Amino acid sequence: MMITAEKQKGHIYYRCTKKKVRCLQPYIREEELDRQLSSLIQKVSLRADWAEKLLAMAEKDKAVSAQSVSAFVQESQIKIRAINTKLQRLLDGYLEQDIEREIYREQKTKLLMEKKSLDEKMARIEQKQNDWLEPFQSWIKVASTLVKIARDNDLLQKKVIAKEIFGSNLRLASRAVRGEPVFPYLSALRAAESVGQKSESLILVGGAGIEPALSAV
Repeated sequence: MMITAEKQKGHIYYRCTKKKVRCLQPYIREEELDRQLSSLIQKVSLRADWAEKLLAMAEKDKAVSAQSVSAFVQESQIKIRAINTKLQRLLDGYLEQDIEREIYREQKTKLLMEKKSLDEKMARIEQKQNDWLEPFQSWIKVASTLVKIARDNDLLQKKVIAKEIFGSNLRLASRAVRGEPVFPYLSALRAAESVGQKSESLILVGGAGIEPALSAV
């Protein structure tokens, strides 16, 4: 949100700022801007009980993922050992002149490519395993504190967090602050709007629920 602040008669007023032309929108008093930002921020806040449940789900997913990754790595290591055995046998056959040079080179290249592919897959899956967990946990901590931020009297903090929540969608026009949350805050808003229409389990994990959307990042 690009806005200009100006002090008049002991009060601070804000209005939009445009790069190329002068903004003709009326000013909004600081107190009213604070009130409207608080309202917008509170709408995307995450309930404390939801935050606790989502973090527990994340830890459970992490444990299940770790088991799956461990099984894949063990299977890949067995395949790599088999490839190393084949490479040694291939070399022995070549040194004993049982295998022609061209055939040796072709088979060696093929086996090395298979080995490299397995190594790369193991590295990727081990790295990807928890790539989503840390951002997810960080977001939960922020989203669950939004109610407190909205109720506090720190306008600067509200402007900073509003920029994170709404990004470039945040607008000030006709003395009204508007904006649609960006992901993942949009998921929190949709979840809050679904209360009374869906069960809690569906809100948190079903379809476009909060936890799957974030963990898919």
